[in-house]
Amino acid sequence: MNRTEHLLCCLAEEAAEVAHRVSKALRFGLAEIQDGQPHSNSQRISQEFHDMLAIVELLEETGALQRSTDTHAIERKKAKVQAYILYAKECGTLNGGAE
Repeated sequence: MNRTEHLLCCLAEEAAEVAHRVSKALRFGLAEIQDGQPHSNSQRISQEFHDMLAIVELLEETGALQRSTDTHAIERKKAKVQAYILYAKECGTLNGGAE
C-alpha cells in the first residue's frame, strides 16, 4: 500500500465515522451527550467532518484529489435535495417544518 492508498483508507474510515455519528443523532437527537463524552452529537458530527476534511486536504497535498469549490454544483445539489424533500412530503414520509 502506498501513501495515497493509505490516505484513501483513512478517508473511508472518516466518512464512516461521520455516518456513524449522524446515525446516533438520528436515534438520540443532536443535543444528546453520550455518557462519558463531553460533546453533543451535533458537536461530534462537526468534529468528525473536520477530521474527514483534514484527510481530503492531505490527499490534495499529495495531488491525489483536486477539490475545487464549484458553487454551481453545490447549488444544483441543494436544489435536488430540496426537490426530494418536497417529494417526500407529498409521499407522506416526511412531516413537519425545517427541523
